[in-house]
Amino acid sequence: MHGMKRDLLIVLVLGLFACIALYLLLDIYVCMMGAVLVIALAMSLFIMEDTSMKPNVMVFVEEDAKGIRVRNKGNAKAVSVKVSLASQDLHFEVPVLEEDAAVSFPVPPVTEKVKVTTSFKNEKGDSFAKSFVLTPDDVEDEDILKPIFPIFGWK
Repeated sequence: MHGMKRDLLIVLVLGLFACIALYLLLDIYVCMMGAVLVIALAMSLFIMEDTSMKPNVMVFVEEDAKGIRVRNKGNAKAVSVKVSLASQDLHFEVPVLEEDAAVSFPVPPVTEKVKVTTSFKNEKGDSFAKSFVLTPDDVEDEDILKPIFPIFGWK
């Protein structure tokens, strides 16, 4: 992670020098185009740093409401995933959940709100925890505007 911050700083400093050179040698408009490119590159590096090694474990209700589906929508492997349904006193464990992998568990039919808590780790050992309130309508959907993995703290 420290290397990414150093890379970001190097890109910004070199970009600043390149923009100054473009301003002095050519034109302010070319300098501004260079500044836009440097900012876009810096933002890309920042997003890469913010999203590295983050599993994103989500819980959904199965189509028939007789089970739950646990899916890892992140960009890293989720290790020692624990899922608990509070109102039904059910606990499930998954040793490893790969990227874009899903596991289904049979549960009594979900007819009302159910609180679900999950805890998991990434490959480096960083711990994560989430809580969900599931309703029978919380079937997995493919929202094309939702980010594939959490960026800038989006959850």
